[in-house]
Amino acid sequence: MNSYLKPNTMFKASGILFFLFLFVALLTSIEVTESWDKMVGESLYRMGDIDGFFIILSYIGSKLFFYPALVVMTLFILLKRNWYLALFLWINLVGVRLLNTLIKKIFSRDRPSLDHVVEAGFYSFPSGHSMNSMAFFGAIAFLCYFIINKNWLRNTLMTVCFVLIGLIGFSRIYLGVHYPLDVLGGFSMGASWLLFLSVIYLKIVHNKKTAMKTSVTGIKDEGSPHGRYEDLGDREKGR
Repeated sequence: MNSYLKPNTMFKASGILFFLFLFVALLTSIEVTESWDKMVGESLYRMGDIDGFFIILSYIGSKLFFYPALVVMTLFILLKRNWYLALFLWINLVGVRLLNTLIKKIFSRDRPSLDHVVEAGFYSFPSGHSMNSMAFFGAIAFLCYFIINKNWLRNTLMTVCFVLIGLIGFSRIYLGVHYPLDVLGGFSMGASWLLFLSVIYLKIVHNKKTAMKTSVTGIKDEGSPHGRYEDLGDREKGR
């Protein structure tokens, strides 16, 4: 796996995902695609009659899980004195939730008229669970990329994160509280937010390390034009 993350590439990807979100938002305002969206959502509603499984997934994608999990993660991170990483994770979660609320107010799309299996309030687009899960579990996958040395373990955990994100998004359709385009919009906006914030974080960490190295050696790092964005725990990833 390439251990060199290029912030410029990540920033471009963030922009592409943002435009994808705008495209999905446009689709929700077109009568034909909106009708198709509702038809698909209704066909997936309670498909297979496994409510309990998807209720649990929906819970994992909620603030009731995110905040306690992040508190535990923060305690471990602060033991390593990685203040910037702790701040990044909190800004990521709190920021994406506030952004989702703002966007929902802008688009004001009503939720499906189906009987909701779980309680759901406010507007429908974009799905908060999908958007927040992409940011939260995407950030965990981001950390796995840097911190875990063993390829098989790193790849397994990252795959679990993204499968979980997908299942949480699907659970919202299954439970009758969102349409498919709500979920797709949430995924694209959540990923755009995470990549944008990650670029800022990587730049700050790299500049800090460069400044520290310069102050110690008096020599500026003239390696990669993007610098080497190594693991976030100050451990070099194994090859």
